[in-house]
Amino acid sequence: MNEFGLALLVALTGWWFSTGVILWLVHRSERYHRKIFVVSTLTMLLAFYGVATSVYESTPQSVVLAFCLALLLWGWLEMGYLMGFITGPRKEACPEGATTSSRMRLGLSTCLWHELTLLVMVGVLVWLSWQQTNQTALWTFTVLWLMRWSSKLNLVLGVRNYNQSWLPEHLAYVHSYIPRRLLNPLFPVSVALGALVTFLFMDSAMQTAELGLMIALTLAGAIAALGTLEHLFLMAPFRDAALWDWAAPDRGPAVTKSEAQS
Repeated sequence: MNEFGLALLVALTGWWFSTGVILWLVHRSERYHRKIFVVSTLTMLLAFYGVATSVYESTPQSVVLAFCLALLLWGWLEMGYLMGFITGPRKEACPEGATTSSRMRLGLSTCLWHELTLLVMVGVLVWLSWQQTNQTALWTFTVLWLMRWSSKLNLVLGVRNYNQSWLPEHLAYVHSYIPRRLLNPLFPVSVALGALVTFLFMDSAMQTAELGLMIALTLAGAIAALGTLEHLFLMAPFRDAALWDWAAPDRGPAVTKSEAQS
């Protein structure tokens, strides 16, 4: 049980700290962005190399390493979008009165290159991890990917609590694609599926006798749980951004209950 608790602590700390580092780097002066992204790209390539060498054994050390490498890969992808290097062909606000289907289509075009890059990265991880012992990096990255897609769909359909300060000024047009609603029909489904995925990972972790596999499943399950929690933050009137006040400037308040539309 000590190993189970330590795995949860690693996942929670990694999620919190990596998110904060990404926000802190993104909100540095734009004149530094190119240099930061070059360094992060080199780090991304080294992370893929690290995954390729860690997949052959499932010791606790290699599992935790693979988890951290997956977070590095995810961080590179997020910085590429937030810094404006990997976005999409559309860089304009959503037209007023756009239907939900139009908003989803136009919204996809604002991040198309980002989404295609994400699919390529998942494909590379599948290739590196195929029939190998240590699947931690693939599981972690895949959970992050699916949770992010679910979050984006919920944002386009409308959420209650949206923190506008996280997006840099050059991505201000993205705000227009996110309506404010107290609830959308996808939200309960997203939370239920997130809870189910979390349970399946955690239950499998408790059933296995292999320490490395138990840690890997726990780490992936913890990321699923945190992703589900992030979904809840989208609808709950909590100032969850306070967790990362040290990383991102306060450029605008989150949308509160009184501002949301039913």
